[in-house]
Amino acid sequence: MAIYLEFVKLNWHLFLALFAIIALLPFEPLRARRGGIRSVSADELPRVMRDENIVILDVSDAKEFAGSHIAKARNIPISRLDSDIQTINKFKSRPIVVCCRVGNRSAKAAGILKRNGFTNIRTLHGGMAAWTKENLPVES
Repeated sequence: MAIYLEFVKLNWHLFLALFAIIALLPFEPLRARRGGIRSVSADELPRVMRDENIVILDVSDAKEFAGSHIAKARNIPISRLDSDIQTINKFKSRPIVVCCRVGNRSAKAAGILKRNGFTNIRTLHGGMAAWTKENLPVES
């Protein structure tokens, strides 16, 4: 036990950073909401797909997209979204749901879309990981 306490004393700054990160994690969804970007859950998205004329934008890289994706999803990797934004400008008036593998790139992509004049943007909460966990259909 003394060894652990000594380790903590010597590395107190690392533990302080760890606790700060853990304390701030619950606020990440609020940050996205503050920007006017909502999320949709994997179990809710099929209903949204039926009821609304949405565009699904998958910002995963090409290899991930080829492995599995939601049917009719369009793929523009996050690394090319800024330069290829004109390819989806025609969808500005439609709701867009942005997805990726786990949801991190989706939030960044939603910000890019918002900066480029898109207004009805949602992200898939939990990304494709949540989608497949719900046993929802995928294409490859």
